[in-house]
Amino acid sequence: MEVLGVAACKEDVRQARHTVIELLSRWGKGAEVRMPAELIVSELLTNALQHASPGPGGEIVLQIAEKHGGVFVEVEDGGSQQTPPFTTWTAGLMADAQSEHGRGLFLVDRLSHGNWGLRRHEDGHHSVWAYVPDDAEQGER
Repeated sequence: MEVLGVAACKEDVRQARHTVIELLSRWGKGAEVRMPAELIVSELLTNALQHASPGPGGEIVLQIAEKHGGVFVEVEDGGSQQTPPFTTWTAGLMADAQSEHGRGLFLVDRLSHGNWGLRRHEDGHHSVWAYVPDDAEQGER
């Protein structure tokens, strides 16, 4: 498992995406895993940046691990007083077709084949996780 501290700024989200691609390449993951994982990392970090406060040290924590041939991604932030986007998405309150925002968790859901979720920690932090199966696992469904 790799754990990265990501500063709460757009430039570091971009750098985290590149770091994830390099890591997954080193792990021998093909494009069918790398590309969805990169998009999921980008969406989850961007959501944390826009909707939550950073954790200790002003960072958002990104964890990435190889699991059962696929990739597990988790982003932990310092939590928020506002309703998490996860709650409104699951309640069916997605943005309308004209909105520029509101599709990120829909993409996460599709790219992870519905294998994602939210954890609320006792300290008020939130973690959103997703699992990207490898090509063989996708074929088994």
